[in-house]
Amino acid sequence: MSERYELIYGFVHCRGKTTYSAGYADTRAEAEAWLKKNRETPSRTVKVPPEDPIRYCPAAICPLKRQKPWFDITISQKPEES
Repeated sequence: MSERYELIYGFVHCRGKTTYSAGYADTRAEAEAWLKKNRETPSRTVKVPPEDPIRYCPAAICPLKRQKPWFDITISQKPEES
């Protein structure tokens, strides 16, 4: 099996940390380019999923409602093609 890289992001909330998958990259260079682009941009490059706790936090003034997303990559196994 060869390696591929999962592109992940999430948010830190008063209810904990969320993690979402943004897809996969076939090379480390592609994954690092995605990571660099997303970490260095001043605006949000990912949309908050509808099920994210930020959507239903009951606090009117919660300092964690305006969190910027965090980004990372993880190594995952790519299944061999038959």
